[in-house]
Amino acid sequence: MRQDLDREPTKAALPCATVGDDHRAAIELVVTDLDGTLWDGTGRIHPRTIGALEILAEARLPVLAATGRSARSAWAVMEANRIALPGVFLDGAIGLEYGATKAYYRCEFTPALAAETLELLDRLGVSPCINVEGPGRDIVLGEHPMTHPEYLRRLQPWLRDEDPWTAVESLNILSFSMLASDLATARSLAQEVSGRLKVAAAVSPDRTYGGAHLSFRPLGVNKWAGVLAYCASQGLDSGHVLAIGDADNDVELLEGACVALAVKDATPAALARADQVIEPASQGGWAELLELAGLPGQ
Repeated sequence: MRQDLDREPTKAALPCATVGDDHRAAIELVVTDLDGTLWDGTGRIHPRTIGALEILAEARLPVLAATGRSARSAWAVMEANRIALPGVFLDGAIGLEYGATKAYYRCEFTPALAAETLELLDRLGVSPCINVEGPGRDIVLGEHPMTHPEYLRRLQPWLRDEDPWTAVESLNILSFSMLASDLATARSLAQEVSGRLKVAAAVSPDRTYGGAHLSFRPLGVNKWAGVLAYCASQGLDSGHVLAIGDADNDVELLEGACVALAVKDATPAALARADQVIEPASQGGWAELLELAGLPGQ
């Protein structure tokens, strides 16, 4: 499924049971954020959470990752933890089965909107990481990208030769991303750009390097849009989704889900959308969703 979106998003969630209802066992899909939710800032998944994933697998209740990471980046941490989940990546820009090269869903910038976004960021003195579609090398950088030096070092095997201006004219652009020094700076930049262009902004604390991760996608592209596409591809009812997250880029996901959970150290925006708050990833709070999904706990 390929879409070029620069239009207003539409709400597609269906009415559903909430926490405490007797219909909890009707959950058909668990959707989880990764950093700070499924795993902690070091990329470690708590043993309780691993146990919960095993119980869900035995019950044949599917789990979908929804993350701001690229598929390549998310899969590396999954592999280290010996799990394999399908996912919605880059804050909803693309959906892939674990290890797949062909997307079941993607939403890219039109060339015109990509060029406008890059031009505005350049005027604001920001050089982004440009995420492009394609196997292998999938990142384009300017001379002074706004990110962490260690992340830049890790990106080297995945960098393309194109300069940013050529990239937005010739490649399929999925998102623009950057790492700000703090949440306030990221939110200010998000407001500035989304206020001028038809783009959606997502802000989340960076659990690995510190500061705040910021991404831009076309309007209508978010984690929940990716979940709807996954449900359609698998024949699942999007009105029976349990979701868990921890940041502003999870807001649409939590609003759309049947049952919405947030970890205790989530951002205020994520906590405001949660039906229930659970313990953080470092304590295996993720396992608390078993009861809400109608399954026996540990």
